[in-house]
Amino acid sequence: MQTIEDQINSCMSMANLTKDISLELQTEEQSIEIQSIEIKQQLNGDPVQVKYSENQLQEENIMKSQWQVINKVWNCSIFNQEVISKELYQNLSETYYLLNKLHQKAIDLTKMYNEVADFLPRFFQAIKITFIGILQLEQIGLITNDKDIMSKSINEEYNINLNTKKFNQKAICILLEFVIAHVLSHISVLFETIQVRREKQELRSLVIYLSKLQTCLEQLPGAAKLDNDDIFCYNRTDPRWQGLNSIIKEVVLGTREQISNSYGKVAEGILLANAMISKGSEFNNETAKNVMQGFGALYYLVAKKDAKLKADHFMAEPNKNLVFKAWNLGESGFLSKLLPLLFPMITYNKKIYIPQLFKRLVQDNILRQYKEDKINRIQNDCGECINTNLPKCPELFTKNKEKIPVRVLCHYNLQEIQTDSFMQQSLKLLQGQKVFDKIVIHIHGGGFVSMSSRSHQTYTRKWAKNLQVPIFSIDYRKAPEDPYPFGLDDCWQAYMFIMNYIDKYFNIKPKKVVLVGDSAGGNLVAALTIQIIKSGARIPDGILMAYPALCLDIKQFTPSLLISLNDPLLHHTVLKLCISSYVPEQFDAKLDPLMSPSIASDEILVRFPPTRIVLGTNDPLHDESFRLANKLLKLGKDVKIIEYKWMPHGFLSFDVIQGMKEAEQTVLDAQNIIQNLLTC
Repeated sequence: MQTIEDQINSCMSMANLTKDISLELQTEEQSIEIQSIEIKQQLNGDPVQVKYSENQLQEENIMKSQWQVINKVWNCSIFNQEVISKELYQNLSETYYLLNKLHQKAIDLTKMYNEVADFLPRFFQAIKITFIGILQLEQIGLITNDKDIMSKSINEEYNINLNTKKFNQKAICILLEFVIAHVLSHISVLFETIQVRREKQELRSLVIYLSKLQTCLEQLPGAAKLDNDDIFCYNRTDPRWQGLNSIIKEVVLGTREQISNSYGKVAEGILLANAMISKGSEFNNETAKNVMQGFGALYYLVAKKDAKLKADHFMAEPNKNLVFKAWNLGESGFLSKLLPLLFPMITYNKKIYIPQLFKRLVQDNILRQYKEDKINRIQNDCGECINTNLPKCPELFTKNKEKIPVRVLCHYNLQEIQTDSFMQQSLKLLQGQKVFDKIVIHIHGGGFVSMSSRSHQTYTRKWAKNLQVPIFSIDYRKAPEDPYPFGLDDCWQAYMFIMNYIDKYFNIKPKKVVLVGDSAGGNLVAALTIQIIKSGARIPDGILMAYPALCLDIKQFTPSLLISLNDPLLHHTVLKLCISSYVPEQFDAKLDPLMSPSIASDEILVRFPPTRIVLGTNDPLHDESFRLANKLLKLGKDVKIIEYKWMPHGFLSFDVIQGMKEAEQTVLDAQNIIQNLLTC
């Protein structure tokens, strides 16, 4: 049997270092048992909270002692001060010092508590993660001394293999400053307090901060590789921002505190959803599942502090199926029956089912474009539709799993044309039937894995009613069952059918069309526009993207991604799950503009229609929109950004009862943008 020293040495070997670095959460039955104990403790006046208060002063003193290292004059010989900035030297030295200190502390705690089953796996996890960080910084040390990193090699995911002339010192500083202030200092406190009291609260917190540290270390190679001329390496007062500043409209909807409090209400709902799912997930019996979900909801409605800690713990090492289920609560089950209460009234609301008539976006074709270096070039290969056998009108309204569902919303009762006779169609239209020549095509968000046109009706119905134009909202296939390029192909097929054949089924002859999408839907709007341009099809008259995901390269660093480490909706682990679910291994998000639209070539971008982007400053996806806008601006394209100060990701969907009052204005602003794009 291995000694504890042997186990420690084994976990740091290169063969095992990055294996099982993220451990599975405890079973949900265990979670329920723990939470039941917590409830009893609250009801019985258990002194846990009193103990916590008694130790708060000690924790504060520990934190202060950790921060004393900030003003230390560093003399870390592994980094060559001659070739890096003073700021970078300071951050590298301080991070290296703290990682070594925490690494040794984790080893000491492992030896001290090797009999404590709950804590031991976490200490091993801490040993691994801190050792990876140490090796990464030693790689940077070798690079600053112009030496090869092979002696400190980890694996492709963590290696920093650049030269001093290329690596981005500013980006590394941004990341390390965050790690020092918001991650390592907290782990230091946790390690000290765990020696005083070994409680579930500390274990959960340790899981949360180790998860954050792991994500930061995953981002370190991306920070080192970031282009030194990237706009986010410079302040907005820098001349490089001059052009961008001219197209940005900053909107303040409230004070920072007001918006934070308002978003807090939404966050509580997210926490509640996670609690409900985690409570019921381990029960096969549907009745028991519903009862336990309700039990979790009732408890966490009262114990909001516990709800946040439990949710953070749940998200630190999330179960993919449970997370996606929580995101889809409004689409199925009890909550789906309540959701329509939030929808505005609308005259016309039906689904049509669109066949796949045009050249398909399929894996073989995309991989061939990779091989021939054509993925980022115009092909003009749209061609004719491959199937001219158009469905009869009743067939278009008949649900069919082989076809693409599209929700049609309109303030007006659309005429459904039941005849194939063009002459009879024309006669009806001449008799006074209104013909719509402007339309909106909407693509919903949801991380490529959840939600639908249904859940986005909180605002799409408002737009249809106020704009008085038909809105077609596409229900594309979603990951992980149907990853890229299936969802994009659905959007492409729906767009082409609507633009070419919708007049055969409705009193609609589109002369103006605007594409609109939020989050993942924003990605699909941009990707669809690129596909339209590549193929030589009819380009839309404008596009509006709300907080779009424009880069799906999971290793690409940008400062706003650090927001995800504390964001209840777009949590860093969920971001990784969504991207890994949507992007199969055989595709390359670094090279493919249909996945990462911000890398589209000038050849494609120069043909982009008027482009509008709305986003908030407190959004992990914030930065990439500016990179795309900057490229469009340099090409002389019509591009504008509305930037809402302190607003979070997903704000369009928060314009509901008990949502964010500030979101109402964002929905109106988006509506006005669409109106302008349709009329210009």
